[in-house]
Amino acid sequence: MNLVMKKVYKVTEKALKPRVWIYSLVCESAGFLPGQKLYISTDQEANEIIVQNQPVTEDDHVVHVSSKRTSKGAQRPIVDTAKESYRSIIDVDHKVEMCVYKDNDLSRVIIKPLEFSLFKKESLVKTRDERISTFTICSGAGFVTSAFQESGYFSSVGAIELDEDSGAVYRHNFPSTFLFSGDLLDCNIVAEADVAVVTLPCNEVSPLGNHEEGTFNNLALAASELIRATKCRAIFFENVNDFYKTSAYQTLKELLSGEFPYWKESHIEAIDFGSIARRSRTYVVAVRTEEDFTNFSFSKPPERIRRKKLKEYLDGKHVPQHWKPLAKFMDSFRAKADKNNSWKDRSLSKTFVDPQTTEIQCIPKRYRAQSASSTYLVSEDKQSFRFLTIAEIRKILSVPDWFEYPDYISETRKYEMIGQSVDCRVIKSIANNIAAMFFKGLRAIKASSLPGVCCNAVTENSEGQLGYIF
Repeated sequence: MNLVMKKVYKVTEKALKPRVWIYSLVCESAGFLPGQKLYISTDQEANEIIVQNQPVTEDDHVVHVSSKRTSKGAQRPIVDTAKESYRSIIDVDHKVEMCVYKDNDLSRVIIKPLEFSLFKKESLVKTRDERISTFTICSGAGFVTSAFQESGYFSSVGAIELDEDSGAVYRHNFPSTFLFSGDLLDCNIVAEADVAVVTLPCNEVSPLGNHEEGTFNNLALAASELIRATKCRAIFFENVNDFYKTSAYQTLKELLSGEFPYWKESHIEAIDFGSIARRSRTYVVAVRTEEDFTNFSFSKPPERIRRKKLKEYLDGKHVPQHWKPLAKFMDSFRAKADKNNSWKDRSLSKTFVDPQTTEIQCIPKRYRAQSASSTYLVSEDKQSFRFLTIAEIRKILSVPDWFEYPDYISETRKYEMIGQSVDCRVIKSIANNIAAMFFKGLRAIKASSLPGVCCNAVTENSEGQLGYIF
């Protein structure tokens, strides 16, 4: 049977008994449907609980899949059962791993105590898809992965994501790949891939975040082992600019430089590549061999580029919109500015814009919080304003047409996810260059599978300066 998903969670109790709670995302990955009959058995020798859609033994405990209604009215499957006999396998407040296996009509979920090795990770063998494969660490909803796949040269083989809703969106768009749903620090399995895509959470160092760099250090140590386990040929990093100034990134770089001695980085502003929305990020590609280092380069911004006007991304007039009174926002803004704080000298030139504008501010996670740091569309009479819609933001960020949110994801979460995403035209540009690197090295594939030999690890920064990694 094929392992399609793994989730790690802490056991809770129900009526003072250990509880088996199979999350909606897990049920959907297994193909369990509301009302469906499931069979549960315990295997003492293997130390696991088995839940599947076909009988296991004559003594199976039979349950039916329940459902929960989301805020949008959709029904999502869940399984909730508690028995004293489960205590021989799992116990309250202990972490367990939930593994989903599928084979034609048979779907099986195995629940067992968490197995974790700090320095030894398990790798799933690559699929038969002959495209360049990617495995994403901290995938979010999957926007970066979708941009790689949109290039036509890449296919995803799996991802790691902590957030339940983001993992559900990733699973919806990449249903045939492996997904680990849980804390990065609990992950002990990855899929082998040609490229490891690393998009660690940026809240700790983002200008809008909480600057708790210690969390990053923890994730960096775990991420280095998971990257190695993918057996990748190249690593792609995407993050806010300040992340690369942290000790966490330097630690990650030092831990990997023995196997990946060649690093290139580039600071890219999405506006320079044709976007109308600002999104400043630093991108890094690390490789094993000097040949790949020579064959890869970041694209330079076009000298001349026609930037579209906002009106070209807006919904049609037939789409109903919710407008808000502009005067109320301005009263709130002036009240803050009168306190002589950072709002006092804040310009609103890019906060309220008309359809003719060719530049807007970065669309953040909390876009609907109504901040002067965001951009909103003002009405023709200048008396009202509205948020840009999800459909409009998708077009602005060049999100692939086939990428979609499941029906049960709320509007608030949709905005948060896309606000944490990327400008896909930049990612596609870099993905094409990584693909070119693979094509250029095609004649040396056999040699490229061997560890690179280098006396000194080398890095190239965004200004093109070379330096050694110590």
